Amino acid sequence: MTSDSDSEVPRARALPRGARRHAHAHRDPRVPRRSPRLWMVAAAGWWAAGWGAALHTTSALVLSALVGLDGSMSYLLPGALAVVLPRMFGRGGRGRRIPWLARLACESGGWYVYMFAGSPDIRLVSYGGPRLGQPFAVVLGAVAAVTGGLVLSGRLRARTRGSIPGASRRRRWVWALVSVPLAVTLGVRAAEHHHVVLLAAWTIVSLLMLLVASLTLVRGQYSWQRPERVHHVDLTGNLAPRNRFSLIVPARDEPVLGRTLTQILAGDYPGDLVELVVMVSYDEVDQETRRVAEEIAGRHSNVRVVAPEGSRRSKPLSLEDARRHCTGDLVGVVDAESLLAGGLLRYVNTLALRHADVGIFQGGVQLMNARATAWRRAADHSPIRAFLHWLDAGTSWWRARNCLEYYIWFMSRLRFQARARFIPLGGNTVFIRRTVLERLGGWDVSCLTEDCDLGVRASAAGIPTAVFYHPDLTTREETPESLTKLIIQRTRWMMGFMQVLFKGDWRALPGARQRIMAVEMLTMPFFQALAGVLLPVSLVLTLFLAAPTGLVIVFWLPFGATVMTVFSEQAAFREFAEAYGLDLRRWDSVRLVLCAPLYQLALSAAAVRATARLLRGRVEWEKTSHSGAHHSTGSGRFELEAAS
Repeated sequence: MTSDSDSEVPRARALPRGARRHAHAHRDPRVPRRSPRLWMVAAAGWWAAGWGAALHTTSALVLSALVGLDGSMSYLLPGALAVVLPRMFGRGGRGRRIPWLARLACESGGWYVYMFAGSPDIRLVSYGGPRLGQPFAVVLGAVAAVTGGLVLSGRLRARTRGSIPGASRRRRWVWALVSVPLAVTLGVRAAEHHHVVLLAAWTIVSLLMLLVASLTLVRGQYSWQRPERVHHVDLTGNLAPRNRFSLIVPARDEPVLGRTLTQILAGDYPGDLVELVVMVSYDEVDQETRRVAEEIAGRHSNVRVVAPEGSRRSKPLSLEDARRHCTGDLVGVVDAESLLAGGLLRYVNTLALRHADVGIFQGGVQLMNARATAWRRAADHSPIRAFLHWLDAGTSWWRARNCLEYYIWFMSRLRFQARARFIPLGGNTVFIRRTVLERLGGWDVSCLTEDCDLGVRASAAGIPTAVFYHPDLTTREETPESLTKLIIQRTRWMMGFMQVLFKGDWRALPGARQRIMAVEMLTMPFFQALAGVLLPVSLVLTLFLAAPTGLVIVFWLPFGATVMTVFSEQAAFREFAEAYGLDLRRWDSVRLVLCAPLYQLALSAAAVRATARLLRGRVEWEKTSHSGAHHSTGSGRFELEAAS
């Protein structure tokens, strides 16, 4: 690794303070002046931002650090005006959004003012007078950009109610023409100093990866930071059953539905206080699933089968259709392949009686099949096709990490989110008071992650959520059948998170910290996927890119945080195996570490696929099929005979 400190360029000898002032007064005009830090831009942004002071100041400080790398990066000053100041023009006094071209035109005008005021030919008094100075030029440019934005936003003048036909199009052309010189100049200057631009860009990328890795590590370890957080569930002292449960079981072509319903009905909670609302489809695809559900409903009076017509079905649509048939005090969601713990309903009943202020109760969900089932080659598959199918469905390297993700998420991360009063709910083993569900308006049938959307709306409404996790109370599920199915599942989740982000219900959260966490949470899957791809590239650039020593350290920081995360995951993985009686060996732990980059690549593929589908407007539901691989995994507490 090479750095600027290792070069043989002789250093200039330091001058005394008085000599430095004298040398500054008689500066050699052939030597380019070093651009100042942008602390004044940060101050101007803080003054003008009003409600967005933290965002503007942070952006200015980041740009200040980039300019501090090299004096030739003065072209980033108009970038500071573009990023820091005009963010406050996002909405006017009546909620009107200013077009981005109008904002860019204001920023361009501010940049022109800065370049003119900072020119060496501009003097305060006469030709021989002192220069205006770079800080003063920055302030003038900032004031110009702010003033233009204020005028456009209607804060200094009343908005015109009438509009001339074609005027809007002409204004857009004018704004675009004003902004073109700025874009051309920035591109030329960036090409001239491409090495510095690369250093600046990769510094931002490294800091972003460090932030993602640090947040993932710290929040994933929340439950293990204190002993009382680990042992937070008391299985003794359950109260007598009083609450009536309505359990919604959405099913679509589910061969394991019979076993799931039989296992729920065999629980220890009184049958007269439990009603099952099974949602199936009235079409040929769901014919066998519907037959199994109706057969069980014929033997149990507390099972109701609802079969709407139409082939376009989805989980949120089924949940919303079933909500009208629920009559219990608590409405729960149970996936068709789930295996519920025997004492789960009794424990939720106790929580609901002891905590009358809590509106939602989120239980734990755990994937169990950390290893693939025995793979069989299809008779009609060629050797190459059989090998590809084995890589997709017969390998286990991604299943162990998928199981570990669920363990850390429900054991620790969701509990942190509940404490922070912003929680994207899980789609299974969640129990909601029916009055609360009616108050929230039920599920959004157009959202691919209806659970996350409901949690965001509940957080915005100030409804408390209790999260609990214990191996004896978790709902057991299985990993997707293949790696391709995993990518499809994560695509749906990422698309749903972006839908919730664009929907904007998180803006109603009461605190700025919650709103920032909401944006971070809803975009985190994409950042995690991006970090997984960029981390190997960062290691390569760290070894071959010439940079100052301080930046080299910055480039290595994400790798250090990733190593710490790997060690903490190993401890959690062993704890997961011991809690559920799984026979996991040393090779499983080694495989968990070695295949982490490949798993991140799979998530990156899901992120790219989700982005492409969103851009094309393809938001239809993609179902994840199940085979019941988790029914015989673990200690065998829930093994029951299938009903069909």
